[in-house]
Amino acid sequence: MIKKLQKKFIIISMLSIIVVTGSIFGVIIIENYTRTNRELDGILNLISENNGKIPEYRPRNDELANVITQETQFSTRYFIIRINDQEEIIETNMQHIASVNQEQAEEILEKVLEKNKNTGYYDNYRYKITSNEDGELIVFLDCTIQLNNLKNLINQSLLIITVGLVIVFVLVSVLSKKALTPIIENIERQKQFITNAGHELKTPVAVIMANADVMEMTSTENIEWIKSIKKQASRLDALIKSLLNLANVEENKLKANYTQFSITGLINEQIQDFKAITKDRNIVYENKNDILIYADINRIKELITILLDNALKYTQESGKIEIKVEKQGKNIKIQFANTCENVKNINTKKIFDRFYRVDKSRSKSKEGYGIGLSIAKSIVESHKGKITAEINKENMICFTIILNGDGY
Repeated sequence: MIKKLQKKFIIISMLSIIVVTGSIFGVIIIENYTRTNRELDGILNLISENNGKIPEYRPRNDELANVITQETQFSTRYFIIRINDQEEIIETNMQHIASVNQEQAEEILEKVLEKNKNTGYYDNYRYKITSNEDGELIVFLDCTIQLNNLKNLINQSLLIITVGLVIVFVLVSVLSKKALTPIIENIERQKQFITNAGHELKTPVAVIMANADVMEMTSTENIEWIKSIKKQASRLDALIKSLLNLANVEENKLKANYTQFSITGLINEQIQDFKAITKDRNIVYENKNDILIYADINRIKELITILLDNALKYTQESGKIEIKVEKQGKNIKIQFANTCENVKNINTKKIFDRFYRVDKSRSKSKEGYGIGLSIAKSIVESHKGKITAEINKENMICFTIILNGDGY
């Protein structure tokens, strides 16, 4: 349980850090990408507004003041193409670029016109199409440097983030136990208290039951009171055993004895054992084949007993209980479903919590302490399996257990 708590703490911490770091990274990249586009579009607009040329430098007071400088006229790599209304090339000006020839420029123009967009990217070029009286002016701006800078920023950021996350993961893993020390100590004290209290209570409860037996045999008076004492002492004894069993299962103190056996046969045996109290309920047990499992037969038997007892306890008279077992690859799927009067009041997320009762106002009418399903969950988890509860389409409470048939 402590390892599970530590693992959950590490996962939650890392997920929180990843979400925050990823959000910051995303904002930075989006902002840089948007700013780069604004700067490139500013240069494109300047060329388009001046009939395909960059005018002589003039100081600016807008957001492009730091982008368009005295060197922009000489350092900007671009080419222009003019076309008429029939998309025939009227003019091509390649004097401001050396990496593209006439043939390549025409191929780029053809691809850009197919996009049917006035602005966008093609390869490492940002383009803008402007309409005029003679047709259209298309300006292609070489933005290789800007795009490479953006790619480098992304790559370097990802590298730094990855290294940072690895370091944080190591630190969180190392320090998590220290951070959880107060909680771990509290859990240990609670478990120790349950164990000590359980063992200490065993003796007085046994004495009370023994004295009640003697009183019942020797006295003819107050028989009802004596039977009530015995009944409550028996309930207290059962509660103590359940608490001790739960503590032992959760800490894996019970020695596991894995063997191969028929899970379908074991369920059938348990149904037969409960036959005397199932006459008013309809039990439907579906299993087409004899399915073998490698597990601790005593714990699995206890698991089936708990689920079957729970189903019988909460299924109304003439109600239905469905049990299914099937093999899914290496896994074995077991389902216990039953009708229930208060099915709409069941909180399937809390049903495995200790002492959880569906209807507190009627809890005294049902035998049990709300510990059984907690023990069932611990047994399944000790087998590295999974147990879930849900309300199915037939309005039945359904418990699904997934176990590995090979025992690991």
